[in-house]
Amino acid sequence: MRCLQDWREKGGKYRPSLFEDLHNAYLDARRNKRKTRNQLTFERNLERELFALETELQNRTYVLCPGICFINEKPVKREIVAADFRDRVIHHLLYNWISPSFDRQFIHDSYSCRVGKGTLFGIRRAQGFLRAASDDYRNNCWVLRLDIQGFFMAIHRPTLFTLVMNGLNKAHWKGVPDTALCEYLIRKIIFNDPLAHAAFRSPPAAWDNLPKDKSLLGSAPECGLPIGNLTSQLFANVYLNKLDHFIKRDLGIRNYGRYVDDMVLIHSDKQVLLDAIESIRFFLKERLHLILHPRKIRLQPASRGFSFLGAYLLPYRCYPGRRIVKNYRQCLVKPCQDRIFQNQRIQSYRGLLQHFNCRSLLETC
Repeated sequence: MRCLQDWREKGGKYRPSLFEDLHNAYLDARRNKRKTRNQLTFERNLERELFALETELQNRTYVLCPGICFINEKPVKREIVAADFRDRVIHHLLYNWISPSFDRQFIHDSYSCRVGKGTLFGIRRAQGFLRAASDDYRNNCWVLRLDIQGFFMAIHRPTLFTLVMNGLNKAHWKGVPDTALCEYLIRKIIFNDPLAHAAFRSPPAAWDNLPKDKSLLGSAPECGLPIGNLTSQLFANVYLNKLDHFIKRDLGIRNYGRYVDDMVLIHSDKQVLLDAIESIRFFLKERLHLILHPRKIRLQPASRGFSFLGAYLLPYRCYPGRRIVKNYRQCLVKPCQDRIFQNQRIQSYRGLLQHFNCRSLLETC
């Protein structure tokens, strides 16, 4: 490979070539994909594939491959459009270029698709919100949980493109080696119709019980991002970043966190949260073309406990959610031909459960 030979000097600093950036993106993309057919096919002719991608990007002839569309039943029923491995390499290339600039613009309490953050981090932050709003559990406080109706399917692509470009301009395209190529890829990915040439692997009956707002088949024109792509996760955070700052700064609700479109707001004054519902509903509709899910607005006293990111939080304690407990117990009793894999799953669940107050569950199972 020519990774060490194609360094070029720019502004007094050395920057890796496009080929090396593609190779690093390939290494990122193959994690947890080492046994898939697309990955093995790509790896068999690795240098040829990377050279071909480099040439297509330089000549602006890159075309996205048809994806695979199917229905995933667990943990909840969703429509997934899986990109070809070749396109996953491009997704990681773009992510590596632009995510650092956006990460500095996100609020601290945006948890999805960020290094060092995730569900456990979000749960710990929600526990901290609960303690802060209740003055270390000495006073009453209220919890508001919100969700966006058909979030990924309702994202307005032209609005998303504008937000992405504004964010990169604000960061002065720092860390992006080729701004023209970066803009080309952003436009290519955002405005791509993932179902145009997709191969449908699930039978048509699998879509019968799926709500229309959960499928790209029912999306409005110029709306919708495929669930499952790395770029979709990053763009989702970019799309809701303005909402995060609006809630934290304009509404003054400091105890607020978000994981994708799952939001939690905690405050000592119930009326503040009631007013926030209407303000957030108006902001989403006017600025982001989104609808607050009418059946997933939950306002309740914190003393009753509330669920968030697979956990059930109460003052002084935190329990695992029912889905985690159910999956853990099924893993213990369900036979598996690969005992090594089953043992790894059990140890993984036990490691997760140790973050919760569930000693009796670990001792009895």
